[in-house]
Amino acid sequence: MAEWLAQPPITAVMTVPVTARELTAAKALRQAIWDAAHAQAAHRPLPAEAIETINRSAAAAPLVPELAADGTTAGWAPPVRATQALSTLAREMIELLSGPLSGRIRECASDNCPLVFVDTSRPGARRWCAMERCGNRHKLHGASVSEA
Repeated sequence: MAEWLAQPPITAVMTVPVTARELTAAKALRQAIWDAAHAQAAHRPLPAEAIETINRSAAAAPLVPELAADGTTAGWAPPVRATQALSTLAREMIELLSGPLSGRIRECASDNCPLVFVDTSRPGARRWCAMERCGNRHKLHGASVSEA
């Protein structure tokens, strides 16, 4: 779990050991985010259980941002607890699901990719989670099929 929270968008390094309860909460939040994002991408109502889980996580105190001594970078003020990181992540998901980019949550068009992404392209016509990953695979597959 610590590795998951150390990745963007949170990029939080835990300074307090993660408890079993926090691990269970992290797994539930991760699933709720997955379920909510896929429902939003498919233009379906968000699952009530996902909403409850996201809201429950967001209710805890979030991470506290801290400006570094050089004044040009920021991090999280210690102590950094998993519950705080989960709250911060849940709050970001609430902002995404209720904000102006909510209609731009998409499922990857690749047949074998389960990922969702936020389409921030100007025309809003992006099809793949990443061109380097699924877009190139699609182009390569299309070229080999057309040559056959």
